[in-house]
Amino acid sequence: MTNDLKAKAGAVAKIPEPLNMVNRPTVVPTTGVENPGMQVLRTDPYFSLEVDTTGLTERQEIVLFDGSRGYQLGMGVAMPLGAQIVGRSAPYQFILNDIVHNASFVDTVRLQVYAPNGGGDDNNCCNSNDIAMLQFSNAVDVYDSSKGGRPRRVGNFYPDMGIHEGQFQLNISTFKYPITITNRTALVYIQEPGIRVVWSFYQKAELGRKQ
Repeated sequence: MTNDLKAKAGAVAKIPEPLNMVNRPTVVPTTGVENPGMQVLRTDPYFSLEVDTTGLTERQEIVLFDGSRGYQLGMGVAMPLGAQIVGRSAPYQFILNDIVHNASFVDTVRLQVYAPNGGGDDNNCCNSNDIAMLQFSNAVDVYDSSKGGRPRRVGNFYPDMGIHEGQFQLNISTFKYPITITNRTALVYIQEPGIRVVWSFYQKAELGRKQ
């Protein structure tokens, strides 16, 4: 055996350095049962927010989400000062900021109407039935935007399509409406004065999420 062959036989095989590693880190995260690597945080299946117009005396146009403000800037719309949007499951600003980066796929929407000025407290659902039926008859328009174009309506739904004769609490409407909410999605609707509307979104997946 020549000296060259002996050198090759005794040489230790080198593992090629991965080309896709930035700055070639010395520790590479791995996944598996024995070594789970980076923690994966599961997607929450639900988020909720509340729109309050109890301090107003006239119907108001409400814009939900619209993280990029494509609808508001394109249509010259500003949210009324007296209308308050607060998060129930998390602060609304956090929900809005998160949707800017991670889209949400929702398949079920639930609305609940409270009329604290309508002759009773929030715990008595029946005091809210009349105003709830009026509120549910207002269509919710879904708008989307794109660079270089005006906002355009891509769909709409009526909350009262979830109500049926056998439903006990008429101030609650739960219905199926598959929708992907991105930073460009705006839900636009008219809210009656003197009420609070609680929106609940049942989330199936987050899109574009990174750990």
